[in-house]
Amino acid sequence: MTAQAWALRLDRGDAAAAGRLRQEVGVEICEQAEAVWLRGPAADENLQGRLAAVPGARRFTVLPDGQLLPVGARVPRGWLPKGPWTALSRWIALAVPPGRFAGRCELGVPLVLVRSDQMEEASLLVTDWQIWSRYAVDAPQVRLDRWRFAVSADGRAAIHGRPLPPLPGEPWVEREGVAVPAGWAWSPAVEAAIVRRCFGLAAGDVALWHSDGDWEKIAADDFVRATRAAVRATVHSP
Repeated sequence: MTAQAWALRLDRGDAAAAGRLRQEVGVEICEQAEAVWLRGPAADENLQGRLAAVPGARRFTVLPDGQLLPVGARVPRGWLPKGPWTALSRWIALAVPPGRFAGRCELGVPLVLVRSDQMEEASLLVTDWQIWSRYAVDAPQVRLDRWRFAVSADGRAAIHGRPLPPLPGEPWVEREGVAVPAGWAWSPAVEAAIVRRCFGLAAGDVALWHSDGDWEKIAADDFVRATRAAVRATVHSP
C-alpha cells in the first residue's frame, strides 16, 4: 500500500505543541477560529511516533480526494481545510516573535539570538533518550551525580550539569535558566536575570531558546537527579 499524507488537528489552546514538528520537512499549518491544522507528506515510522506524541492532537490520514480518515477508524470524517496553508517554520517565526520578550521586560528593543565568537562551556545537552539511557545505566554513580535529566514526549533527553557526558547531541550554554545553542548569544547583551524574567521562569526551570526564535520550557519538576534507578524507572514507565 502506498504511504499517504497525514494531518493533525489541535485546539487553539494547544497550538504551541505544533513547535515539536518545526524541523520536519514539508509540514504546513492552517489556522482556523477554534483550531489549527497541520499536514505533511507520507510519514515514516519515526515521524509517526512523533505525531502520536503531540499533546492534544487528533491524527488523520489524508485520502487522495482530501477526506480525513481518523487513525484507527475505517470511515472518513470530514475534509482537510482548503487553506490558506503556511510553512510551519515560517508560522512559528511569526507566531512567537522574540520582540514579545522585550515587551514584557520593558527593554524597548527586541531580544534576538545572534552568532557569537565567544567560547563558553556548554552545561546542557539535548540528545536521543536511547543514547542517554544506555550510557547512564552503565555509568558509575559518582559521575551521574553531576547531572539531572528530563525526558520529552518525542524521545529527547536533556542532561544538565558540568562537565557534560561524552555523548552525541546538541550542546547548549545555560545561564540562570536560559539556554541557547552553543555558538549563539542574545542581543542586546543584557544580564541573564533580565532574560530569565522575560521567559517567566520559576526556580529550577530552564528555557531552551532556539536559533529560529522558538523556545521550550523544561519545568523544574520535569528534571530528576541522574541515577541508574531513575533512568531504569523512566525506561519502564508507560
